[in-house]
Amino acid sequence: MLFTKLGILLIGFAQASLLPYAIRKALKHVKLDLEKYTLSFLSNKSLYGQKLVKGYKWMLLATALLTYTYFWLLTEYYDLGEHDKLMRYIDIGFASLALLAFVPHNLTPYSLKNFAPSFQRFLHNVLAVVVFLSLPALIITFQVIIIPEIKFLGISGLVIIGITMLTVMLSILKNGVNGATELLFINGIGFWTVFVTIVTFVS
Repeated sequence: MLFTKLGILLIGFAQASLLPYAIRKALKHVKLDLEKYTLSFLSNKSLYGQKLVKGYKWMLLATALLTYTYFWLLTEYYDLGEHDKLMRYIDIGFASLALLAFVPHNLTPYSLKNFAPSFQRFLHNVLAVVVFLSLPALIITFQVIIIPEIKFLGISGLVIIGITMLTVMLSILKNGVNGATELLFINGIGFWTVFVTIVTFVS
């Protein structure tokens, strides 16, 4: 169990910090209005070039792997492997994040004349929605499962993810889906991860 806790500590902090750090670093080198555009514009080769697109892809892949490993370690530590819904959400979250890395954003309008770019844009948007829904669903499922055993962690974690999703939804209703809203989502998930990691490690 000691090595599992150490793994949760290391992977948890890496997972919580990688995406925000990489995005902040990228935004220092590009002009991206977060009030108008989403972070997925960073994957558009025609706007920002091959080098940034490649970095964005590897960032998403690394995030997907860290997220999968983190939740796998949590299920091992808390002995949750028999919960099919939780395991299914882990797989969906990993797969959607990993696939999103290989489907870059594009600005081509939807048209049957431009089927391939239109399909790529549609697939990108679908995967982004799946990521947005599956990660909170995964976290909420984990929290609900552990409430009977560890009430403090279960309830506190639900409050954190609840506040995060409420803030994100209010931002979407006010400003639509944009980079600022996505950063709220990313930072909220990161804060939850750090909280769960610390509580798990000291328990």
